[in-house]
Amino acid sequence: MESRYITSALKPEQLPDYDLPEIALIGRSNSGKSTLLNNILGRNKLARKGSTPGQTQMINFFGLGEQLVFADLPGYGFSAINKNVAEQWEPLVEGYLRRPNVCEFLFLIDIRREMVDVDWFLVDLLARNLSLYVVLTKSDKLSRQAQQQRVWDLTAEMKKRGIDVKKMLPVSSLKKEGIEELREDLFAHIPKIEPKI
Repeated sequence: MESRYITSALKPEQLPDYDLPEIALIGRSNSGKSTLLNNILGRNKLARKGSTPGQTQMINFFGLGEQLVFADLPGYGFSAINKNVAEQWEPLVEGYLRRPNVCEFLFLIDIRREMVDVDWFLVDLLARNLSLYVVLTKSDKLSRQAQQQRVWDLTAEMKKRGIDVKKMLPVSSLKKEGIEELREDLFAHIPKIEPKI
């Protein structure tokens, strides 16, 4: 299926209106979000990295054929992490969450990084609407055993905090590990066309 850029939105009232199922990606500016999205969509440079991490404030929309939409939410981190980050992000994310066609939230975090306050704030906010699909990026930086330990530890912490996690998957865009499993999970949201009798 052909993938393409659709549009960008800076404010909730600029969000495009359509009935297609939508998958949203959110993560720190250095979590490998753009690279992962390109891998999912089968393109090299469709989703581009910002020249200054943490500065892009738009939600970028990409289509997969006429069947599925991916929303790339602004990466947070670097200069964006400050005492006011919760207040800055809450209107944007909550405005986005009111969209009825959002069917999956991918929360991306570098597998080597610990969750900080802003991560937990966003995870809690997102999980109020949908159970989370947590993607642990850059898994090639750790051994298989260390990856599994990280999954166990983070799963336990999220359960302790009452966060509903649908799945937690280590992936490596560099080595393509976990990418096909992720694609299969996400493409399952493509509406099934009933055969005509």
